Amino acid sequence: MKKYLVAESIVKPDKIDLSQLDAKYRKATMNMVLSSIACENVLQSIPNVARNEISVIFATHFGEVEASLDFLFTYRQTQVSSPILFQNSLHNSSLGFSSLTLNLTGPGLTISADKDTESSAQLTALSLLNWTPYVLVCFIDYIPDKLIASYLRNHPYLEKFINQAHAYLYSRNRIGAN
Repeated sequence: MKKYLVAESIVKPDKIDLSQLDAKYRKATMNMVLSSIACENVLQSIPNVARNEISVIFATHFGEVEASLDFLFTYRQTQVSSPILFQNSLHNSSLGFSSLTLNLTGPGLTISADKDTESSAQLTALSLLNWTPYVLVCFIDYIPDKLIASYLRNHPYLEKFINQAHAYLYSRNRIGAN
């Protein structure tokens, strides 16, 4: 099976005015905000498609770094592990947030495979097109500014992914083809 690119969107933190976002984003991590906006942008290209006909893949190299740091800092200060901070530190939290926010009810997966994250996500997208007519793939890796140099020194392949959400919407059929 072949996949056809329908739409793509890149969203970066410096292009977002957080104060202007809907209230549902107030407690969201930057990964959640960026990925939801990028996914919403590509979904506008298929407004009449039922949301259960869209599989979703969130691909991240490190998950919720920002929330993980908050969890660890809070634990160190209080010696209490906050369930909400722990929950938000998981890879699946951005997928769950975006699925709820955008009413995505098709299959959803998260992928984190170090240097192979991108290729694994693209191969998985091809497989998911056997289940649903559309697959939305979102790459998201938000790293706090203080840590970027260290992450890039240790993981130079991250440069094209860091501090942005890049969403692709694929179809099993060429859109507009008869």
